[in-house]
Amino acid sequence: MKNLKKVLFTAVILLVAFILVGCGSNDDPMYAIANNPINEKAVFSFGETNINFQGEDGLSYWNIRANSTTTEEVYEGANPTNYDIETTTNGGTIRTYTPVVYNGDTAISVTFKIYILPEDTSSLTDEVAFIAFRYSEDNVLTLIGETYDFTGIRAYAFLENGTVVDIYDEYENQNDLDSYYAMFSDGNYDIFNPGDDGFKEFQAISTLTFSYDGNDYAVDGYVAGASTAGRPISTKDANWFDYILVIPVAFIMQLFAGLMGNNFALGILFTTIIIRTAAWPIYAKTNDMSLKMSLAQPEINKLQNKYALKKDPQSQQMMQMEMMQLYKKYGIGFSGCLMPFLQMPIFIAMYRTVMRITLEGGMYVNQVANTKFLGIDLASGGADGFNLVSLLLAVIVGGTMFLLQRISQKKPSYAKNTGAQNKNPQAEQTQKTMKFMMYFMVIMMAVFAYQSNALGLYWVFGNAYSIGQTLFNRHLSEKKHAKLKEKELLG
Repeated sequence: MKNLKKVLFTAVILLVAFILVGCGSNDDPMYAIANNPINEKAVFSFGETNINFQGEDGLSYWNIRANSTTTEEVYEGANPTNYDIETTTNGGTIRTYTPVVYNGDTAISVTFKIYILPEDTSSLTDEVAFIAFRYSEDNVLTLIGETYDFTGIRAYAFLENGTVVDIYDEYENQNDLDSYYAMFSDGNYDIFNPGDDGFKEFQAISTLTFSYDGNDYAVDGYVAGASTAGRPISTKDANWFDYILVIPVAFIMQLFAGLMGNNFALGILFTTIIIRTAAWPIYAKTNDMSLKMSLAQPEINKLQNKYALKKDPQSQQMMQMEMMQLYKKYGIGFSGCLMPFLQMPIFIAMYRTVMRITLEGGMYVNQVANTKFLGIDLASGGADGFNLVSLLLAVIVGGTMFLLQRISQKKPSYAKNTGAQNKNPQAEQTQKTMKFMMYFMVIMMAVFAYQSNALGLYWVFGNAYSIGQTLFNRHLSEKKHAKLKEKELLG
């Protein structure tokens, strides 16, 4: 039973690790959006044989991955031999290339245009041949629940006379970028599918346009099916786990946050206290199991010594029967070892709530809008780039978790002389495994806390509460043990 309990505890730790690691979805590339070549990299004379759209102002593209991350890549492939041709009114030609780029073994198509001047350049006009765009990281991908942000897109007008007009630059020089961004439209794009039956999955946004010189031009953009933090909390997109645990926990969090100036940190604090207190009976049951095991340990050791040299099936069967009688005598049941698993759904619900409640599009996002706490921005973290505050918070998370583990593993006074110190090789190996798992858990939590300040703060609050809970329960256990021992002696 003792070894079984340790195995179950180890399984819980591994399950936590699996859940947290699993929150980072795969990084397979899904789509690519081109930063169209501009200036001399996109306009060429008639009959030009040295067409080169690489290098500065040349072709680059944004790789959009399934885990909702993006990276800009520079095109280094050969010039494609195939392209579509569109002839302008003055005889110029627009070539549309769609080369295939590779990310690992994954092939992705990327589309861009160049302009070839006509052979006769005597009657060229300043009519617009086409509009091309160069994008920033913030607007190639929109996470579910968010509204599309056009900030950072630079639009270029390619005129029939070969001139390339930087439209953004013109409006910036006039100090009128509001008018520039007013030319963009998301076409009333809705984050929900028709019928409001859930957030839209990973897909292109076909309604993005740019209006210029009386015409509308398509703008490329994608919406992600999920962010690294998860999906916004909404009844319109909830699964069974959300309805049973996440939404109730989120309701409590937003309730207290809303009462305190929409303060996200205070919402986390009071929700942690309430949830951990509500789960106290589970913790107490686990603690009670440890107490009963300590009382039974001397007799368990005697029984193990009795059959230490008897390895035949009949003797082993007798040992199991006597062991079951001991467990019955002290009220030790298998269900007690399963108590830690009952805490897992609550742990996961708190984790998901903290990570998702501030995501745009969620139904409680306004109630947790104040994400500042003691100079810490809970809406950011190390995932956004190196952050000293996030690093310090992660160190505190690791420190409090280490302290909690040490206190939890420290034997109470009544368990120090039970004979359990005469460890066999198997027991020593189990102890080494548990020690390794302790360090693994500390490091893992610190690493994940660094990614999100909100998650780090939640774990600091939770670890501090658990330390106090452990010390308090240990004091109660000492008193309860003394009474049980006295009762045992008196019969």
